[in-house]
Amino acid sequence: MDWNWFFSSLSQSSAAIVGIFGAFIITKILSNQAQFGERSARFKSLRAAASKLENSASNLAFAWYVRLTAENQLEKAEDLLEKDDNLTSDDLYAKLRFPPYLARENAIRTLQSVKDRRSAAAEAERQRIQKMAQLQAERRSKFGAAGALMSAGMSGDGFTIPMQPHLPRGLASINNFHAELQKEREAIDALEVEIRHHMRTISDFLEATSSNPESSAAIMWALTMVAALFLVGVIYPLSFMPSPVPWTPALEIHGFWDRAFSLRGMLLIFISLIFLSALTMFALMNRRMRYSPDEIQALGNFTHIGTYSRYYAIAEENESIAREIAKSS
Repeated sequence: MDWNWFFSSLSQSSAAIVGIFGAFIITKILSNQAQFGERSARFKSLRAAASKLENSASNLAFAWYVRLTAENQLEKAEDLLEKDDNLTSDDLYAKLRFPPYLARENAIRTLQSVKDRRSAAAEAERQRIQKMAQLQAERRSKFGAAGALMSAGMSGDGFTIPMQPHLPRGLASINNFHAELQKEREAIDALEVEIRHHMRTISDFLEATSSNPESSAAIMWALTMVAALFLVGVIYPLSFMPSPVPWTPALEIHGFWDRAFSLRGMLLIFISLIFLSALTMFALMNRRMRYSPDEIQALGNFTHIGTYSRYYAIAEENESIAREIAKSS
């Protein structure tokens, strides 16, 4: 049997397989590298856009809007307590429309302080009236009706001096005030819509990149098998050629060095080193296409609305509490 024909056919077939798979794998790596570059640039653009939205949120007058709206609701709370003093702070909060950017617990605490202040004022007024009644009774017992009349005049209970009422703002001023509040609320809501859209964009992007799809373990295994097929199916059979006829093939370790340092062996080793170096280079390219965990975490922080503004986080928490209360009731 002519083994030269067998080794030649084997090395040619293996070389064809190595070429097909190698070309496909290298093309895939280069395609992944281009996609990795685009996504790396996308990381920077998404983070820059998120920082811009964060700056826009910091420029909104959240504190001004919350303070004025809360003051307006506290005035309404006074009116409600005038009608029904038995309302609890939770009942008042349910009837009023506090800004969502004010924490629920802070609003309820403020309403409770209003109730406590009214209770303290009512108690002080009750004690004052009781004290004046006691004083009038003492004067009546000493001086009769004239003393009681004199006591009433001195205390001011019978003759009150009308105080100048608080003049309300003009209608134009009130309308302008509410228009400014409404304008600020519209700006806050519009920015929230934009932020939430950007948060969804970031979430989808991180879902597609967090597993490092460009750095594929399958490609590493494929490169390893191509290298093994090249050495076993191409280089090793060529090391036997040309073989004498007739010749019986046998695995001989003692003749390895003679073949390796022959002209034929040096050429095969040189070709092997070049090919394996190329595969190693592409393997390292595949390995390095991994996104930085710090970069992923930094961008992931912008999937939480509280990163843009704590007021948005307060509104989200208030909404969650309201859902829980509605569910329990």
